[in-house]
Amino acid sequence: MTEAIAAFSLARRRGLLTLAVIASLLLGAGMFRLGFDSSLNALLTRSDPYIEELEWLEAEFPASAEIIFAFFAPADENLFTPRRLQAIDELRGRYLEIPLATRHSSLLDYYSPRNLRRLFSRDYREYGEAGLAALAETAAADDLLAGNLLLADGSLAFSRIRLNTRFASESRRLDAAEAALGLRDELREKYPELEIHVSGEVLLEYSSRQSMLEDLGGLLPLVILACILAICGFFRSVRAGFAILAHTLLTLLCALGTLGLAGFAFNTVTAIAPVIIVVVSVASSVHVISIYRQGLARNLAVEEAMRFSLMHNIRPVSLAALTTAIGFASLNLSSSPAIQGFGSTVAVGIVFSWLLTAAVLPALLIRLVKRVGPDTEAELLQRIMQGIVAIGRRFDRPLFWGCTVLAVTGVSMLPLNETDFNRLDFISDAAGLRDYFDAVGERLDRGPSISYGIDAGSEDGAVDPVFLARLDSLQAWLEARVEIESTASVAQVLKTVNEMRFEDAAAYRLPHDPETIGNYLDAYEFVQNRDFPLSSLLNGDRSIATLTVNARPMTNQQLLDLNAVVDAGFAENFSGASLVHGSGLLVFARMDERVTLELLRGYTLSLTLITLTLIAGLGSLYFGILSIVPNLLPAAIVFGFWGLLVGTLDPFVMMLFSISIGLVVDDTVHVLTHYLRRRRAGAASSEASAHAIRTAGPALTITTLMLTLGSTFLMAASTFYFQQAARLLVPIVVLALLLDLLYLPAILRRFDRW
Repeated sequence: MTEAIAAFSLARRRGLLTLAVIASLLLGAGMFRLGFDSSLNALLTRSDPYIEELEWLEAEFPASAEIIFAFFAPADENLFTPRRLQAIDELRGRYLEIPLATRHSSLLDYYSPRNLRRLFSRDYREYGEAGLAALAETAAADDLLAGNLLLADGSLAFSRIRLNTRFASESRRLDAAEAALGLRDELREKYPELEIHVSGEVLLEYSSRQSMLEDLGGLLPLVILACILAICGFFRSVRAGFAILAHTLLTLLCALGTLGLAGFAFNTVTAIAPVIIVVVSVASSVHVISIYRQGLARNLAVEEAMRFSLMHNIRPVSLAALTTAIGFASLNLSSSPAIQGFGSTVAVGIVFSWLLTAAVLPALLIRLVKRVGPDTEAELLQRIMQGIVAIGRRFDRPLFWGCTVLAVTGVSMLPLNETDFNRLDFISDAAGLRDYFDAVGERLDRGPSISYGIDAGSEDGAVDPVFLARLDSLQAWLEARVEIESTASVAQVLKTVNEMRFEDAAAYRLPHDPETIGNYLDAYEFVQNRDFPLSSLLNGDRSIATLTVNARPMTNQQLLDLNAVVDAGFAENFSGASLVHGSGLLVFARMDERVTLELLRGYTLSLTLITLTLIAGLGSLYFGILSIVPNLLPAAIVFGFWGLLVGTLDPFVMMLFSISIGLVVDDTVHVLTHYLRRRRAGAASSEASAHAIRTAGPALTITTLMLTLGSTFLMAASTFYFQQAARLLVPIVVLALLLDLLYLPAILRRFDRW
């Protein structure tokens, strides 16, 4: 079969090249249909039942999108001065410059829903220094104001701009984000003494889109250029670099065009997939050109040299492409659309790269690379391979036992890793949002806010006196816990109105009469503060009441533990009602365990399929199983030492565990293929391993450098997620090469049962 494919590729090389170029251009037209999904919802695992609860509760209690401006006073000072309040007032006067803006809220507009009094009863410029100081004390005593629009010490104030995005197009939302950023920059320039930041849903969308464009438009060309220049340097041939460049660009056209025709949309995870496709495509090309040049160095004619290369490469390149595609395709077992999209995108790219390797490279290389220098065999990489063979033979025992101890140590430390998902890892600095969250987090020591819905199951059931009494009891029980700062529900509104009615603090209690409850709610709705509407506490038919639990700062696991506490408290206090989990933070926290388990299942399936593929491809059950060792160890060792040194893994970085075997198996396939080829010809084990290293080693070294180079560029990505992934992927691919050149021959010398 190998001979037949090689003969066909050579005999039909011009037609295959023409067909490949035409097909690539036709498919490439689909690139214009590629979209961008900049929402964080693309990251959510769809297998979590809380997703349906969250979406259902959002439908019952629709919330408008907001843009939030944060004003920071200088250190040890507050914002209650005319100059600093003027900055907030200027935003109030200009907020309509932001498309889709409908309303502005700040401390300048605030009035208390408890006493129906404004904080600023007249223009802020009419207050003297003493008057503003008194207002600062009044504001600090109002927990509703201090908890939403102002920090208690007056050093941080928020201005909230509500947007009408219900029917807004993506371009209009992005326009709103750009206008908000422009307004922020103008305020910063005019009020340099203040630290001003902005955030919001449309800003997150804008930042995600910008980061995707930066990664695709900035990193992708840099990676292509760096890889091609490196190839030109390694092979001392610009023409060889051009051949690989053509192969890579055609692969991208086919892969991205096909995805565009399928309606694919890039998200914060899949945006980096084209970079991986480029690196893998270049790596597969290197093997063909490396052995082709070895054939030319033996004075073979160009066609015979290419036949020599194809005969040596069709099997290992095909096996490597198939196993790598399996590794990435296994990510589809995850229920996260982002992870599925990433795996599918790279797998599609690998398939096209493999097809174009046979269809494009023979014709291009035969036309462009017709001779090599007389010193090819004495090149640096060949000398290095000879040295590695000598080192392997001389230090066989130390290498075997040293690598074995390293492997056992690394694997034993794997349990030290803990998964922890931080949504901020997927936020780039394109719009300065990380600065917003860092600055606010430093000043505002506040934990997560978890939203729940309690479905009474009947109309007006959520305002029934018995239901409200149970709700109030649940809140009192929760607030007694040290990890909970406060809670909020319609029960507090009713108790506050009752207190105001009797003008007695002792009357801060729930009324017991349904008619009185209805009157209180109608009265509150008539005079309600638009920042605290009744519609955020009760749905339209008053069958569902919301419960907000404000926690102290905590980890994801502590958040899950708190949710279990709320579930237990609800079960004790309520009967005939159901608790609806409506917090996105809670869903993200639950992703740690779910994504990790799904990825581990995918990794198990990937390892099984790759092993079966190698058994079939190598034509040996024994050597197929033996290949598992060098394929498993690189990721296991690196993740083990990561657990010792860092100990925290983003579950999305766990994708590397699944895809690393697909990447590193390339080295093992080439070494074992050349090894078995020589063994079947009657060579001894030591001679066969030396031949495999000398033949495949130079190309494997170059491909590893390509993978390392591409992964290193990921450290310049706009999101922390990719930076962390690169720091793990680089040592994995380097360690994989070292193990295949040093440890695998030592294993074969001991366990080769030919």
